[in-house]
Amino acid sequence: MRVACPECTTPVDAGPGEEVICPACMARFHAPAPSHAQAARRFDVHLPDGTILSRQTVYALREHIYTGKVPITARMRPDVGGDELVPVYSHPPFAQIFALLNVEPSLTSGTRHIAGWAGKRTTPAKDSAPPPPVSRQENTRRFLQQASVPLLLALGVGAFFVLLLIVAMFVSW
Repeated sequence: MRVACPECTTPVDAGPGEEVICPACMARFHAPAPSHAQAARRFDVHLPDGTILSRQTVYALREHIYTGKVPITARMRPDVGGDELVPVYSHPPFAQIFALLNVEPSLTSGTRHIAGWAGKRTTPAKDSAPPPPVSRQENTRRFLQQASVPLLLALGVGAFFVLLLIVAMFVSW
């Protein structure tokens, strides 16, 4: 199973109750043994953008992971077991989903940051109006800006051959 280091939250593969040495910070700790009596039933999920999904069941959280609403960098607090935030991927049912989706935690996902170094975090206002609808011309302009060069080249070459075909038909009459 995958557990998070209590010092630096780096993911480490370990068996239940096994003594583990974290490869990132060299901290020694014991992997938690499974306790069926103290299994968490609901979680408070803290997303990287600062929003909190409160009191999520295991099934709801699994669905959020499948649909991409909860990234691997999210942290959670179980309803039993303390006040510390742990990575979502440290819980075995959720780690299995991330493994099925081929999502691995990055090497920097377990590093600690000094408060204030990341800059001021701003979250969008909750009562802000939705963005205005985009016109068809604006959508076309955005598409052409984002389209790749090979796609535009293929369209140009195709149009050239169609034009050549039309000219050849008129010449043959």
